Amino acid sequence: MSIVQTVATPDQPGTGEWESEGGSLEPQSPPSLPEGIIAVTSVHYRVGPYSYSRLEDALAEHGRQSAT
Repeated sequence: MSIVQTVATPDQPGTGEWESEGGSLEPQSPPSLPEGIIAVTSVHYRVGPYSYSRLEDALAEHGRQSAT
C-alpha cells in the first residue's frame, strides 16, 4: 500500500485530488439590491417532512414523533 502526499506549490495553492472533479468555483458576490430592500437570512428546522421556523415547534414535533 502506498501513500501519495499532495503538496501545495505557489503555482497551485491548495490543490488536491478532489480538484479532478471539476475544481473549485470562484466566489460570487451577492447581487446589489435597490435602496430600501434588505436581505435577511432565516433558519428553518426540518423534522421529517415538516419544516419549522421556531425551534420550540420543531422540538415539540420531534417529541411527538419520538413518542410513537
